[in-house]
Amino acid sequence: MDAITNLAKMLHENKNPKPVSISTGIVISPPPNAQIRLNETIILYNNQLVFAAHVLDDYERELELEGEIRFSDSPFQSYEAKEVKTKTKDTLKEGDEVILLPTADEQLYFVVGKAVRFE
Repeated sequence: MDAITNLAKMLHENKNPKPVSISTGIVISPPPNAQIRLNETIILYNNQLVFAAHVLDDYERELELEGEIRFSDSPFQSYEAKEVKTKTKDTLKEGDEVILLPTADEQLYFVVGKAVRFE
């Protein structure tokens, strides 16, 4: 195959890239030694996964609160709290369904959140 034909073939292959689609998986083992079942035959391991921070245990989020609070038998008192931090405890657990976004080559998967279904 000559160089021009080879170049034309490469351009044609890039014209119709494989679409990337979001999928779901089931947590077999939660982080830090994660295993997620993608389908009946494929299990994803830590080196193939990137997690959104909010799905991990002890994820810390900063909040700013303003408002009024009422203590029993006393008038409203205003308060302002700056730099309040909370930690989440609802990490991924065995059996959770997660939302997965693969890279184009499907060598790496982003765990973007827990899946919730209303049936």
